[in-house]
Order: sequence, then C-alpha cells, then structure tokens
Amino acid sequence: MISATPFSKGDFVLSWNNDTITCNGEAVSAVERIAPHPQLIAKKLLNFPVTIGFSVDETGRAVDMRVLEGGYVEGELEASFDTEAKTMRIDTKRFLARFAVRDLMPSLRASRFVEGARRSECRVVYSPQYVEAARVPRDTLAILGVVPRMLLNTALRDQLGGGDCSTVGWPAPLFRGFPDFRKVSARDGARKWSWVRFDIDENGAPANVSVIFSSGDADLDAQSLLAFRDNRFAGGPRTGCVAAWWRNPGVIPAPPAPEDSDFPDFRSCEKLRSWDKKPKLTYPQAYNERAIEGWAVLGFDIAADGTVGNVRVLSVQPSEEFGEVGAAVLRSGRFEAGDAAVTQCVERVRFVTTKDAAATSDS
Repeated sequence: MISATPFSKGDFVLSWNNDTITCNGEAVSAVERIAPHPQLIAKKLLNFPVTIGFSVDETGRAVDMRVLEGGYVEGELEASFDTEAKTMRIDTKRFLARFAVRDLMPSLRASRFVEGARRSECRVVYSPQYVEAARVPRDTLAILGVVPRMLLNTALRDQLGGGDCSTVGWPAPLFRGFPDFRKVSARDGARKWSWVRFDIDENGAPANVSVIFSSGDADLDAQSLLAFRDNRFAGGPRTGCVAAWWRNPGVIPAPPAPEDSDFPDFRSCEKLRSWDKKPKLTYPQAYNERAIEGWAVLGFDIAADGTVGNVRVLSVQPSEEFGEVGAAVLRSGRFEAGDAAVTQCVERVRFVTTKDAAATSDS
C-alpha cells in the first residue's frame, strides 16, 4: 500500500461541486453537507464528472458507497517491476487521477441526512472545478490550508494573510500559547478550524490579532485568539502573519457487520493454517483523516505453498474502498505451507481508529 501526501504546490486548486442528490429518483437534501477537500494540482487531471452511488441508513449516514461512473477506474494504480534493473515503474498519471477523487466518498460518509428511514438507489454527481492558485478566493485558500497533511507555501500564506510575514520569514518564537481543547467539542468526520491573522511589533508581541476564516465554531475561535495573543517572538516587525489551529474529527463508527451465518459457503481457516507472515495492516488514508471506521468480509483460498489467492469481497461497509484495502491487506500476508490447498476461507478485516481529539497547528 502506498501512503500518499497531498500536494503542497501546484498551479491549480481542484474543488468538487455536486449536483442534486437523488434517492429512488427523488431529490433529497443533506442535513449537514461536508464538501470534499480541495487540492493543489500541478495540472488538470480530470475534466469529467464522477458519479457516486450509495444508500442512507437509519442514522442518516451514507453506506453502500461505490463509484458508478467517472475517474475512479481510470485512476487505478499500475506498477511493474524490472527484474534485471531491479527497479519499479509506476504509472503516475493513473495514480494521480485516482488520488484526485480520494475524498469524495469519505466526505459523503461524513455528511448527514435525515435520520429514521433508510433510502436506497441514491446518486450524486461530483464535477471538478479548477482555479489558478494565484486567483483562488481567500476563503477557499483557508479551507485548503487545513486539509490534513497540506502545507501552504509562503506565497499562498501571504496571499491568505495579505502581508509579507511568510516571505520575509517569522522571527524565532520565544513563547507559544496553546488553545484549551478541553473546551472545544469534536465534529464527527470533519475538522473544526480557525485561521488567525496577526502582526508582530518591534518588541516581538502580536498585534491586531483576529480570526479571518474559520469553520464557524465559536469556542475554537475564542481559544485560538487567546493562544496567539500570548505568543512572543524574538524580534519584528512583521505584517500579515497567519496560522491555524484545528480540532481533529470525532469518530464515525462502522455500520453493523453481518453474522458468520450470512456466508454459509465459507469457513474460518485459522485452525487449518497459521500465518507464516502476518498481513501488513494498512488503513485507507482518506478515511483515517476523517476518523471513519469500516470493515470488509473477504473470501479467499490458500495455496499449498501458503500463498493467499482468489480474494473476493463478500461484504463491505461503508464503501467499496474498504474492500479494496482489505483485500490488499490479506494478500500482503502468507500462510505456512501445507500438503494441499485450502479453499473457501473467510476473514474479516476491521478498520478501527483510536484517533481522539488530538489537535495540532500548522505553524
């Protein structure tokens, strides 16, 4: 599995706009819509919409998520190994296309619909929108700057703050204040964040401290102001300094998993073979960033030499991507060799995050 870091430079900002959401042919509205993360992109990778199919469970969350049309299939990662040169070649264009749609289903899972009744045959179409990074609106730039593992470069930070603090360079910090995150509640599946703008006077003290953009949480805004007003620096002056504080998402638990009796043609093979090489446990990165849990029930066979093969997804929630990652986890392991192959095995892969309310700053 490849863990990819969002781009921190590029000529374009990619955002996704969605059309009307329909279930069984009727328009429905989200009680709380979580937009996909914007991304910095070096070039326009996708110029066509992506259609996501899903259902809505009794809790008002999207389940059964899968790509119906669009760039997902086009973006499958392809790699080949040259045994003579001992090098690996990766089809990066297809990988980058896959990377561009990475937050569509996680953000849909983080959104909420009306509770109490299941809905089926739901569809939503996401269309890509590209804006030159130098011309992107400051409110979009603020959202971009709090995407997990995204770091705005100095030019974009000064574009956001309307000064030259990042270009000139921050003076060394002497004292740094922190928000009291005990007073800030978590938002399930999405960060709460506050961007603070301030100047630094000739004595190294912050001045003109204000929240310029935020996700709208009054408690975090107040705590961010208190934290930055307490900072002290070794020198100045500077104008238009910006920095963000955020509260990481609250956990969205996985939907209930099926019983073993739902798969009568499969069996647990743990008593027949032991692991010779345990699988490499990997969490789907985009879901981990939103603290979204999931599971996959996988059928597979074990060859006589212990190789795992014929892996198929029997059931998966809340999206097909947990099945893909679960299958990759299973294939990364190897059982002890035996006298004959073992078939119709079943294994559950549960994706559980222990992420809590840990908060960090980009500065």
